[in-house]
Amino acid sequence: MAIEQFTLVLQSVKALTPNTKHFSFIREDGKGLQYLPGQFITFSFDSADAKPKRRSYSIASIPGQTDALDMAIAYVEGGVASEFLFKMEPGQKLPAMGPAGRLILQEEPISRCVLVATGTGVAPYRCMLPQLAEKLKDPNYSVDLLLGVRFKEDCLYAQDFIEFAKQHANFRFHAYYSREESQLESFEHKGYVQHAFHGLNLKPGADVIYLCGNPNMIDEAFQHLVAAGFATKDIRREKYISSN
Repeated sequence: MAIEQFTLVLQSVKALTPNTKHFSFIREDGKGLQYLPGQFITFSFDSADAKPKRRSYSIASIPGQTDALDMAIAYVEGGVASEFLFKMEPGQKLPAMGPAGRLILQEEPISRCVLVATGTGVAPYRCMLPQLAEKLKDPNYSVDLLLGVRFKEDCLYAQDFIEFAKQHANFRFHAYYSREESQLESFEHKGYVQHAFHGLNLKPGADVIYLCGNPNMIDEAFQHLVAAGFATKDIRREKYISSN
């Protein structure tokens, strides 16, 4: 899939969590963008040192529900991208390029897909929901989605995953909170998402693991999975660097 250059126009912004917003863009030229769920778009920004900066964000759109390019973006104080994006108003434009990235679902003979994320790293999994719905028609296929955040209020797109789980018996959503102290619901847990593997009865050779989000989480999870017998080809990774 060729990488294109184009201009995006901001359509709307809404808060997802106290620190994260959902941005919806369309292409200025009116064309659609061919992408695979799990891929990302890269923006270009001017900076104080006059050197263009690039920052990439996964596409969070649910195909079939919108023609816009949706993205979940967390605010980082002093970040080149954050300071610009969080001040944008609908109608403003930004140069972009894409799609790119290999964190995509594949046609392969597996019995379970485990999707692990921290923070905005869950965005590509939201984009995958229609694809997962098709795969879940197979009663022998299942999906576990694990999202790690600090508090309940940080659990972005949780309602989408909760509703999806209601519609698909072989899809399970698990939220992990590192700092939450309130009473938890059945899908909620205390702790770090990378420490949750022991409760999943993972099966190397039958399961495939996707990791997206904080680099420390990904590195720790990767080491654990390799030690548990997973081949590196069965662990797909996308690291999010917070210097945005």
